[in-house]
Amino acid sequence: MITVGTNERLASPVAAVHSIRVIGLGNAGLAVLEQLADEPGAPADLVAMHTDAKSVSASAAPRKLQIGQGVAKGLGAGGDAARGRASASESLTEIRAECKGAEVVLLCAGLGGGTGSGAAPVVAEQAKKAGALVIAVVTLPFAAEGSKKRDLADEALVRLGRHCLAVICFENDRMVEFAGANAPVAKAFGAASATLSMAVRAVAQMVSLPAVMPVGLDELLQMFEGADARAHFGHGVGGGSDRVLAAVEEALQCPLLEEGKLLAEPGRVLIHLTGDESLTIGEMQGVLRLISPRLGPATQVHVGVANDPAAGERLGVTIFACTRSGVPAVLPDDEDDFPYGSEAKAETPESAESAGEEKPAKSSGKRGKGSKKTDAGQTQEELPLDQAMRGRFKDLDPTMVDGQDLDIPTFIRMRIRLK
Repeated sequence: MITVGTNERLASPVAAVHSIRVIGLGNAGLAVLEQLADEPGAPADLVAMHTDAKSVSASAAPRKLQIGQGVAKGLGAGGDAARGRASASESLTEIRAECKGAEVVLLCAGLGGGTGSGAAPVVAEQAKKAGALVIAVVTLPFAAEGSKKRDLADEALVRLGRHCLAVICFENDRMVEFAGANAPVAKAFGAASATLSMAVRAVAQMVSLPAVMPVGLDELLQMFEGADARAHFGHGVGGGSDRVLAAVEEALQCPLLEEGKLLAEPGRVLIHLTGDESLTIGEMQGVLRLISPRLGPATQVHVGVANDPAAGERLGVTIFACTRSGVPAVLPDDEDDFPYGSEAKAETPESAESAGEEKPAKSSGKRGKGSKKTDAGQTQEELPLDQAMRGRFKDLDPTMVDGQDLDIPTFIRMRIRLK
């Protein structure tokens, strides 16, 4: 048996650095970029996108793109998700050009409004077509903002999930706990933006820093798959002789983890450490010993360690946990992938043409709810997603993870319509 002393250093890193681009979309996304730009050593290329010309021009991001100049006329989307989508559809070529060359795109946006809910799925799709792996880091509206915004956000989550490797979703109601209920509005929103920027930086480090113990995209995909995934996040940095304790305590004190109490609920938890070559196995074990008592008995833990030459004596500890909200990951039957309910009237013919989409021809023929017309005029039946068939696995015990039967194909389990 081979034993390793607690003062031994971890193995040499083996992973290559990825090319990462962070896109801030809409007001919430641009606020995250401001936070990242103010911090030394930005983790990636920063790109600002918005329909609002003034907001884009004022952004600290080195790369800027005003989308939908014809549709939005240099103004915001006004809370109209259809206008936001039409604006992004008008600027498909420019959006894809901004994504070109990036291996990973981190898309930051606030959902529930016009630009975020409408344009984010389009930007994610174009980033994917440009060859990038797309991870969205988004916020959901405050509960006090009403059900209309929440419905728009939930629909956008489903559409984002079709093009993103993972969608890391935060509740605005939870993030303002950083600032406190009596904090000024500007400070509360600043705290929310700071939380997102920390999450973006943490994800960028996971996929870009040379990994000693690799953990990253596969684990994020497993944790945050589905529109009902909600992220709980904590990050801490410690220095000196007690850097392990200091880093873990700071991460656990994050309000999004309720001082570590929420770690007992999720089915999966990801713990990521960053440090220079002085980081030892004993310190890694120390981090796990401090966190493990707070985890549930059935929690699956993913652990990663990355080498950060710029860390110096500082040890970074990041904790990602995931719970489920119960929001169904399916769009209403009477809505396709393009319009947002009755708001689809805000789309313009010009924006549809620039998106390369043709207006379907009107037909007097009646079809069943589960069928559609093909180009040849034939009626083609759609796969009924409400029938979760287990096929050859019907006589075996199901493979259940987090309440989901993994023997059922993903597109049926997640109720994704095939085109």
